[in-house]
Formats: sequence, C-alpha cells, structure tokens
Amino acid sequence: MKSVSILFAMLLALSGCSVNMVKLGVYKNKAQLIGPDGTVYMGNILINDISNDGDIEFEASPYGPLTGKWTATSAVPPVVRAPAADPQAAADAVLRKAYSGKSFLLANSKAVLNCDFKVNIEGDGILGSVFVIGDGLCTDDQKRSIPIQFFKS
Repeated sequence: MKSVSILFAMLLALSGCSVNMVKLGVYKNKAQLIGPDGTVYMGNILINDISNDGDIEFEASPYGPLTGKWTATSAVPPVVRAPAADPQAAADAVLRKAYSGKSFLLANSKAVLNCDFKVNIEGDGILGSVFVIGDGLCTDDQKRSIPIQFFKS
C-alpha cells in the first residue's frame, strides 16, 4: 500500500512539471483568429489529453467574445520519432498524431463560425506538456473564410 502511495505522489509531482497544464490531463495552448479586415484576435484552446477534445475561447473577435467546443478525429496513424543514441534525446522523443478537427464557435449563444482544421497533438517528453499545433478555416454566415491557428507560445 505504501508503494502505491509513493507511486501516486510521484505521478502528481511529474504532472506538476508541465508548463501548460491547467488541471490533470487538461492543457492550455494559444489560438489566433484573423478577422476579415486582417485584425489578429488572440485566444486559447484547451485540450483534454485523454479524449482529444476541449474548448476554444476568444475574448474579442469581430463577432464579440467567442466560445465553443472542439473535437478531433485521427487522420493518420501516430508517428514516433526514432530514438537517438543519446539517452536524453531518446527520453525527449515526441509522439505526434495528426487529427482533423471541428468546432462551432458561439457568440451570445448563437453559432457564428463553423471551423474545420488540421492539427498535430504533440507531447514534449515524459515530464512535459501537450500541445495542439495546426491551422484551418472558419466560415461565417456570410460565407467569409476566417483563418484560425493553434500554437505553443
């Protein structure tokens, strides 16, 4: 029983090393939306590492504050970087997965953007964080294309 407690404490300590974890298994990354006039709006994307879904939020946009859920479907099999002869490089090997994603972003409880995107969901090693990196297009009710991007920093 004592060894189980020690293992649990170690897992909690390791998960605390993540730079972008907001709660156990949920990570926060940056997002940006490019408005029709070229204005860049900064926001956040939250990813649940287990279910590969989460939330997208923008405090400001041409449509007002935006929030929405997003889901991802695996597009290709995972690719694992080949471990190097250096043990540290092998420990830092990153599992990359490509996904197709979908989101409806809401303003005032009304869906204003229909977004499709491609993302990689990446980890940065055993002690690390999980990142959503990719881009796509959102379409508004006037059929205008609005670029959206997700990145680490």
